[in-house]
Amino acid sequence: MIAWFNGELLPLRGVHIQATDRGFLLGDGFFETMAANKGQVIHFDAHMTRLEDTARKLKFPLPYNREELKDAVDKVLLGNQFLKTRTALRLTITRGSGPRGLMPPLELNPQVLLTASEVPDHFPSAKVKTVSICRNEKSPTAQIKSLCYLDNILAMEEAHEHGSDEALMLNSAGHITEGSISNIFFVKNDQLLTPKISDGVLPGIMRNCVLETAHKLGMNIVEDSLEPEIIQTCDEAFLTNSLFRVRPIHELDGRLIPSEVWADKILQEIKAAE
Repeated sequence: MIAWFNGELLPLRGVHIQATDRGFLLGDGFFETMAANKGQVIHFDAHMTRLEDTARKLKFPLPYNREELKDAVDKVLLGNQFLKTRTALRLTITRGSGPRGLMPPLELNPQVLLTASEVPDHFPSAKVKTVSICRNEKSPTAQIKSLCYLDNILAMEEAHEHGSDEALMLNSAGHITEGSISNIFFVKNDQLLTPKISDGVLPGIMRNCVLETAHKLGMNIVEDSLEPEIIQTCDEAFLTNSLFRVRPIHELDGRLIPSEVWADKILQEIKAAE
């Protein structure tokens, strides 16, 4: 597997992370997961806008601009011969090495790693369970893809222990937020509902794409605090992220949800636009 590390193409096994790297020691960093289809990265500018916004929030200097990162993406896709498949691209940025303790060094040396792997073009419908792990909607990391992913890992583990594919997390107020790796949508009476960002929701790139697509299809859209009761009353539910686009939910907290009408319509529109 070929990776791109700090401007250099090399085998993934040849990437060496320093023992003093703050991303390794403290989770001091962030990432973007992008999809590419037949060698073309999808929604690249939207991902870069979120990346740059995250860097500003965390006071990270980005050592590479969009053009340089796009060139890195192209080289990694070509180097791995991922020009005829669907590919997951993971761009990881850490603050670099520093002395012991929490305070970042005055002079930063961010480390940038880009990796790629093949992913399916189609994902089966999902079984989802509400878990005990809560999202902290007041956390400054609630709206960024931080390297501190322990809450998400624990949530996914709990879901898997109950035979589910994905976890659904509530926030401290008991409102629905998102999955461990996905945003969530509900359909009720042809109305599309999704939790609002301020409830502790990551502003997903595919989430925004779904909202735009649903608007074009004439759906009434509601972004608001959602109570767990909607799980028992919705007509449809589906998950979104950049890799599986739209993934219908066939079972949520033990309730079977057979309908995928709107999920399929939205998915087909999104795939056609790629």
